[in-house]
Amino acid sequence: MTNEEDRNQEAVLRPLIARLKEIERKCDSMGTRNEEFPLMKERLVSIIARLEAGQEPSGEALAFREMARELFPVAHLFESVGFMSVGKEIAHVERSLQDLAPEPERSPEAASTGRPSTTSSAAVSPPPESPEGESPPGEESEDEPSVKGIPKPVLGAFIILVIAVAVAATIVFRVRQQSAALIPTPVPPTPVVLPSPSPVTQPTPVTVDPDSMKSASERLADPLAQARQSIAAGDIDGAVGYLAFAELIDRNDPRVVEVADRIVDQLIEDANDAAAEERWQDAARHTAHARTVAKRFKLDTGRISDAERDHAEKQQYQIVGPEEIQVLRASIGKHVDIMLEDGSMFSGWLTGFKASAMILDVEDDVGGGVVSFTDEIPLDSIDWIRIRED
Repeated sequence: MTNEEDRNQEAVLRPLIARLKEIERKCDSMGTRNEEFPLMKERLVSIIARLEAGQEPSGEALAFREMARELFPVAHLFESVGFMSVGKEIAHVERSLQDLAPEPERSPEAASTGRPSTTSSAAVSPPPESPEGESPPGEESEDEPSVKGIPKPVLGAFIILVIAVAVAATIVFRVRQQSAALIPTPVPPTPVVLPSPSPVTQPTPVTVDPDSMKSASERLADPLAQARQSIAAGDIDGAVGYLAFAELIDRNDPRVVEVADRIVDQLIEDANDAAAEERWQDAARHTAHARTVAKRFKLDTGRISDAERDHAEKQQYQIVGPEEIQVLRASIGKHVDIMLEDGSMFSGWLTGFKASAMILDVEDDVGGGVVSFTDEIPLDSIDWIRIRED
């Protein structure tokens, strides 16, 4: 083969080698999925090596048709596991290799009819005549050609084809065996035992709560009526409980605010009654309760402060605001009651001021004993201060 022919063959084989290497990598990527893939990979490696060398290991020219037949089981293996596109790609390489193989030349022996030549020095004398219609022994009839009449290349190709078919059949048989081993053995279904029919029971009638069908405005009517009745009976705690229930339904309803305002008025009235009887602790408790309700519903607390000042004057106490600093400084050392804007109250001895806060010495009962501590109360959190004159 000349250098020009070598270059032409190399240009033709280069894309085929690239495709075979890609198929080799696919075989390698299948891993142990099938025991045939490592064998097919070795076959591809052998074919690629021969194509890259440009000759058979024996030094003869490349047997392209033999390589094409060796690729047949590789294609069949990929198709058997569902990779039809890879099988088609291998088939394309097969056809390309077959196209590169030259057509086999017929030898003079294969072209002969099988009869001895009349010009041969070893010619055999003609056999005796046979009856009409019968062929002499050892001779071929026109209807039954002898195997000797088949050209050797054709006979060899046929034998190789038979071997390739047998190898492919063996591979298919093994693949099917492995596929069958992966299919789980079907478990016979468990017979279903139908339960015996139970006596038919009548459905329980669903009771509908009439209150659930009412609007929010209608549902407010009952707790507000109960709250008004409790106020009239002097049961302020009960009225506050009904008011809380109504607040859950709709706290912004004007009727809810109106009942809250009535409760504040009643608490102030009870505080005034307690002050008239000099029950100062009860009076303070009622006004503190009234302040809590008023702030919860954003009501005016001025009337509550007026009542508290009136009670303080009756006790000969002096009520001052947090802004009257001079009066407060003059009261250092005296006992004071401090009402905060959130309704809570502190009692103790005023000992001084620090920045914008009052310093108070407080005594508290803890566990049966009295504990003294110092507390700082910001001036901006104070509603009023009651200074005791005693």
